[in-house]
Amino acid sequence: MQTNQHNYLSFQKQFSPYKWYKPLLVTLATLGFFFVMMLVLTIFGTLLAANQGYEPDKLFTSGYDNLDTYSPLGALLSLGGIAIGIPALALGNRVVNARPFSSYSSSRGGFRLGVFAKCFGAALVLVALPLVLISVFTDQNSGIVRFSVLGFIMCTVLAPLQCAAEEYIFRGHIMQMFGAWIKFPVIPILLQTFFFAAAHPYNLTGVISVGLMGVFLGVCAYVTNGLEASCALHITNNLSAFYLTGFGFGSVKTEVDVIELVIVAVVCCLYLAFIIFADKKLGWFNGKKSDGVAEFNAKIAAK
Repeated sequence: MQTNQHNYLSFQKQFSPYKWYKPLLVTLATLGFFFVMMLVLTIFGTLLAANQGYEPDKLFTSGYDNLDTYSPLGALLSLGGIAIGIPALALGNRVVNARPFSSYSSSRGGFRLGVFAKCFGAALVLVALPLVLISVFTDQNSGIVRFSVLGFIMCTVLAPLQCAAEEYIFRGHIMQMFGAWIKFPVIPILLQTFFFAAAHPYNLTGVISVGLMGVFLGVCAYVTNGLEASCALHITNNLSAFYLTGFGFGSVKTEVDVIELVIVAVVCCLYLAFIIFADKKLGWFNGKKSDGVAEFNAKIAAK
């Protein structure tokens, strides 16, 4: 894209210590840190649950049917257990010393909150609003508020971090890893989509729906050369689902039907079309900061 400094998919190749195997080392190190953090979080959650009659094992053995984002402990384990992917990736990257962590965010010098805020506003109108209206007018409200006050606060805080962690892992790391190896962008986008869909235990229709979402998220990152637009889409989609079910509209479940798949496809198409317009006509994603390549390479050369 002429509005950006580098192709986001092959951006890591600009850094002087880049070797083809380094992304693999980052992957292994990240997995190691992730499992250690997850073990600590699970032990901590289990000890807390022992005094509350809570069954944390259900979160990990029954798909989404027992997903709890409504209580403080449930939000901590289900959403916090994914949000730890961000520090895990940061530590994995630091151990390998592969590149600046900011380069996972974008090729414009890191994650830009101003750009994210604009994308988030667009996603609220084009994604969240249609999903909420469709659910309110088609789902019968159970009258049961699942949220506790503290659970609502923790869901609101941790859900964006959970979504951001998935963006950093799947679009920031995995898609860029394949992008550094493979010239044609469609292949890295599809490969990260495969891993993204495989990580979600839905039925076949649900996996297809997640796969479509993965494609849209990947294209957003590729078109904008960063994660701000994909994070905004991911966060609004997930928060809409959590808020609706938390206040009695429907439920998050493993079985997804075709209508839900079509709805996701339509709202994501609208959002992606607007993001492309914002890139080409509004200049939302123009590179205005140093991309960090020269500074990082100079630091390595000085050692």
